[in-house]
Amino acid sequence: MVKSVDIAIAILLLIPLIALLAIPTYNHIHPTLGGISFFYWYQLLWMPLSAILFFIAAVLWNAKENKEEKKTRNRNARHRGRRR
Repeated sequence: MVKSVDIAIAILLLIPLIALLAIPTYNHIHPTLGGISFFYWYQLLWMPLSAILFFIAAVLWNAKENKEEKKTRNRNARHRGRRR
């Protein structure tokens, strides 16, 4: 079953991929930034942006895993007749 968290993680991971594979959208010289053409600084800008998006996806993934692990522990405890 696909949950909304899974979809959010997938979108966060796909954003940089799509942004950098759409080369015709940033294949320009102007505007320059500090003498560097748009083509290069656009790609360099995506390095920290990608790291931030990957970090958010990792936090969501860990929260999802912890929640599923907690559910599994509670389910196993109930089957053994114990409560937590």
